[in-house]
Parts: sequence; structure tokens; C-alpha cells
Amino acid sequence: MSFLDLLEQILQPPTQGGAASGGRGSSGLPSLDPVPETGNGGIGDVMKSVVQIVALKKSMMGGMSSAWTGSGTIVHPQGIILTNCHVAHPRAMGTPGASADRMGIAITESSDRAPALTYFAETVAYDPNLDLAVMRIVCDVKGRRVPKLDLPAVALGDSDNLELGDRLSIFGYPGIGGETVTFTSGNVSGFSKERGVRSNRGWIKTDATIAGGNSGGTAVNSDGFLVGIPTQAAAGTGVTPVDARPVLDTNRDGRVDKRDTPMAIGGFINGLRPLNLAIPLLQKAGMQISADRGQKRHNRGEEVSKHKPSPIPGFDFDLIREKPEFSNLLFSTRVTEDGRPVNPTDRLPQGVSEVYASFDYDSMRNRTPWSAVWMNEGNIVIEQKDVWDDGEEGRKTIKIANSEGIPNGAYNLVLGIGGEVALEGDMQVGPSIDESDSEVSGRLVDGRTGQPIANGLVIVLKPGASLRRFLKDRREQYVQSSAETGRDGRFTLPEQLPKGQAYSLVAAAQGFRPITVEHALRVSHQAPEHADVGDLEMDRA
Repeated sequence: MSFLDLLEQILQPPTQGGAASGGRGSSGLPSLDPVPETGNGGIGDVMKSVVQIVALKKSMMGGMSSAWTGSGTIVHPQGIILTNCHVAHPRAMGTPGASADRMGIAITESSDRAPALTYFAETVAYDPNLDLAVMRIVCDVKGRRVPKLDLPAVALGDSDNLELGDRLSIFGYPGIGGETVTFTSGNVSGFSKERGVRSNRGWIKTDATIAGGNSGGTAVNSDGFLVGIPTQAAAGTGVTPVDARPVLDTNRDGRVDKRDTPMAIGGFINGLRPLNLAIPLLQKAGMQISADRGQKRHNRGEEVSKHKPSPIPGFDFDLIREKPEFSNLLFSTRVTEDGRPVNPTDRLPQGVSEVYASFDYDSMRNRTPWSAVWMNEGNIVIEQKDVWDDGEEGRKTIKIANSEGIPNGAYNLVLGIGGEVALEGDMQVGPSIDESDSEVSGRLVDGRTGQPIANGLVIVLKPGASLRRFLKDRREQYVQSSAETGRDGRFTLPEQLPKGQAYSLVAAAQGFRPITVEHALRVSHQAPEHADVGDLEMDRA
């Protein structure tokens, strides 16, 4: 239920009785285009070859967090992945400061579940001019080599065989599409040349929806053969989205602004890199490319070259570590049954009730004392001391939980071995506090008894928004932030309020007279980062 629905329920309770339904019945539904079948059984087979690529950066104490994400396609069952260069190796594209200590591969296991981080990979070939790259899986999430992979791989097609009007299916993990794999479809709209590309088809133009995060993903033809790589939001000279703007909090910082991925709102043409331009890179990675691709599927037993991948920087598989250690700390709100993190991040959403921390361990001995200390704003929340009983090496997952929601704030996890700090990592629950903004909280109470009011609603309007107009129209466009009260009557606005502004306020609760005050909340330039407005007293209706 949205806060506007809640407001309607509080101020105007629904009448008893049923409501008439409108719209067309089942016989009046518009006809839909058939879902295109792939060359090996359907969309599900292609879907499972799509991966999410997660760039992970290591902190000074060894903890790891997600730096950026993209999409990729498994093109060989032994772990060869085709993607964009700006996803796999952004520094080669000239992106300053963009580097990762590890490149994680999250596998698509089901259409209704987020991908689980399962492998680590390295970049083995790339072309920044084409914005294409090839990666190769080198180990699983526990750091073990994986020489005998047999992953679902999509068959390669021939992009030169595409013609105008041909149907295309697009798969990937766009930032605006939620956390599960996303499928869209469209038609070939045309082709574009590009200076420096020795082909008349530098781009495939399509009217299929492709959003940020889908870069490096999968574009297959109606027979299920890979023919293109989603690469950018516009293709060709003078072709740009009609209307693209940030509409969702894709970077999870608690606000929607220019730092979030834009979403195309109107009619637009998107761009795919033709698969044929990636053939030299795939061959460089060791794949043998059939001349009649697109006619039959590759033999799943086909050998990849014996190229031995170079080790990931800072991670030597052959080095025997005698000293016990923890490494590669990742935070997430969910894990699979076998402990693999789902959507690892160090910025957790407000209201989350569980946070998991998973980390590698090596050269551990059973009965060794170890500890895990969770701290919030410098105060110890949980301190666990135990003796180790999980064996010599592997990956372990622990968690912190609160059924009423883990309070917002900055958290620090310190892991120890034998009384010494072994690994440390930081995470943020809820929106971080900007020095130029102020986090506002308070409490709704009964003006007569002083008792807290639960399930109330506090709404703060944007500076300059008309309180009278909002009460009349009740449109979301007037609202800066809103929050419901808990059992203790307390509320915290999820978005910080920019300082130096005055805000109108509406407070409502079932059985009480609403509070409506024009410019009631003044946030000065000297306001603290955490501002408590105290008790807001309400009179019974």
C-alpha cells in the first residue's frame, strides 16, 4: 500500500460493499505476439545462459563491496562469457578510477529468483573501440578451481543474416528492472556503420527496450541463436532516446538523482553490437568458431584451448597459506541454501530484517578461537566468541537479524582469529546522511494521554508546495518524504531534507484529527545531521 492509499484509508475509510469492475473481459483482451522459441527448447534455455557480472572492490581491511554491475552471456559450457568492455574492463575504455579486485559471476538459476554469486572470472580478451570483452571463469565462490564446468551456453548465430523486421529477444539484468533476470523483445529497426569498423553493420538498431545494467547482455534471434550484445542506449548518428531520466534509486543511496541510471520514457531506438564483431575476441579466448553457426548448435564437448588463465591479482591459488586467515567479506540481504550471497552490496535498504555476511577462510584449524563483533556507530551490537569447527578452508556465512527491522546507520563487522583482528568490513543500512541534508525523526502522541500513536502517517511536502492543493488533489508530486509510525509512535523520514528550507507537514492517524501546518518544519543551515522534532500531539476525533 502506498502512503497516498494509507492517507485515503485514514481520512476517508472505505464504505462497505463490493465495487464494480471495469475494463474489458477475458474475451476482449488484445492479441499478443507469440513468445519466440529458441533452438534448444525455449526461452528458459537462453535465460540460464545469462549472467550478472558484479565488480567487487576490496577495502583496506579486506572486506569487499559491489562497485558496479552488468550483464553477460555464457557462450561456451566451460565458462566463456561475452560482455561489454566497459563492464569487464572499464579502465581500458578510459574510465578513470574504475578498477575491481575481483569480477564475480552470478548465475541465473530461475526466472523468479535473484542470481547468486557463484564464480569469479578474469578478462581474457577485449576491444575498447568496439566496447566488447570476453571473460573466463577461473574459480568458484570458495576459491576452488573449476576445470570441468558444464554450464548452459547459448549457441552463436550469424548477425549478417539479420534483416529488417526480424524478431529479437533481449535478456539481462538492468538496474531499473529489479533484481531478477529481465526479458524484452522487439524488431530489427535497421543497421548503422561506424568509422573504424570494417563492416557495414557496426550497430544493429532495435526498438526493443534496453536499460542501463543490461549492457553486455543477450540478444537472440527467433531461433534462439546469439546475434547481438546490448551495448548502449542509442545507436547511430543523431539517434537518441526521446526522454531518458532517473526515475528509480538504482545506486541505492536513498534518493533519485542524476547519479542514478536514466530510464528511457518515450519512443527510442537502442543499439546492439553485432555478434560477428566479437568473433576475433572469442577466438583469442580459445573458442573454435564454426563457419555454419546459426544452422546448428555447437557440440557441448567441443574443447576450448588449453590457455591457462593468469591468476586474479592478489589471489594465488597455488600458494599454501600456513597462517589462518579470513578474506573477501561480502554483505547481502539474502543467501542461497548453500550460502552463496545474492546481490552483494554494502548499502542495505531501510527496514531490512536480516543482513548476511559471508567470507572466505583458509588454513583454519578446528578448535581455534574466533570472534565476530557487529558494531553500530561505534557501539557493540552483537559480540560472538566461539571455537572454530568448519574445517580448513571454505566460505562461511553469519548474520545479524531484528524482526522489527535493523535500525538505520553505519555498521562495522570485525572478525577475529585467536584474539587478533583478521578481517573488517563496513555497511550502511538505510540512506546515508549527507552533510548538506538533515535526517528528520520524531514521534506522534495522544495529546490527552501522552501515549504513542502507532500506524500513523507523517508527510512532508516539497518546499513551495501548496498545502491546500495537496489536501485537495493528494498527488505524490507534491511530497518530499513520508513515513509511518511504529508501535512506539516514532517515525524517521527515509529521505534527508535539504537544509535551509521550510516544509509543510501533514500528520494523520485513525481516530485522531489530522495535523496540517503550512511551513511547520524549518530546517536551518545549522541543523544537525540527525534532527529530532520531538512529540507531535494529536487530538482525538
